[in-house]
Amino acid sequence: MKHFLFIAIFFGLVAENSFAQQNAVSDSITTSVADFLRPKKNPTSAMLRSIAFPGWGQWYNGKRFKAVIVFGAEAGIIANTIYQNQKVQKSKSEFEREFYLENRRLSNWWLAGAILLSMIDAYVDAHLYDFDESPELGNVSASTQSTEVVWLWRAQIKL
Repeated sequence: MKHFLFIAIFFGLVAENSFAQQNAVSDSITTSVADFLRPKKNPTSAMLRSIAFPGWGQWYNGKRFKAVIVFGAEAGIIANTIYQNQKVQKSKSEFEREFYLENRRLSNWWLAGAILLSMIDAYVDAHLYDFDESPELGNVSASTQSTEVVWLWRAQIKL
């Protein structure tokens, strides 16, 4: 009885792995042809564009609306920094000067954070540019077939 159980488990694992290998080969061939036909974006180029000009990396990746939002956010923060700097220069008391200096420093930190976030976003968007978002998840019949084999061997182990 122990030998039968061992043989059943062994053949069950071999059968399950053989189905997985057949599906992997056909999927890899299909994927390689599809990957060849899809356009590619360079993530480093997108990141460097995002550093050079606000929103350029997002524009390069085809995310036009996001590029406009990033440009507006960074331009607004830069404008606030310039405004705070002008207030520092025009301040008359030491208290006002320290207040506007602190606001300018805070605005600079916000700008650094916005630039870093837009760089990361452009880099990740370029990596995911050719990601397949279609609702088709693959060969449904093959996944059903391997599930049936697992249930069959589980039933034999219980005996």
